[in-house]
Amino acid sequence: MGGMMGGQPSLQNPGSVTGTDMTVSPEQAREIANHYLGRVSPGTQAREAEKFYGYYTLHTKHDRKIIGMLSVNGYSDEVWYHSWHGPFITMDDREG
Repeated sequence: MGGMMGGQPSLQNPGSVTGTDMTVSPEQAREIANHYLGRVSPGTQAREAEKFYGYYTLHTKHDRKIIGMLSVNGYSDEVWYHSWHGPFITMDDREG
């Protein structure tokens, strides 16, 4: 996973790992994701950015239906699509 995260801070600097000083904001992450989707999947758009450790994850939608997800690195703005999940079936919003 280190290759996908690019220049992610090390675990020896926990303040950075929590995402408190990411250079990409959630709004920028969504813009970056939508720019990427406009090139690779016209008509598909990103939903809200969810912050994780050093990156954001966004669900992708087409025709108002969630069809997948991608992530944006919070430091380098690199995008990677979560193709390893396979086709999107449904989302379980139950809190456990």
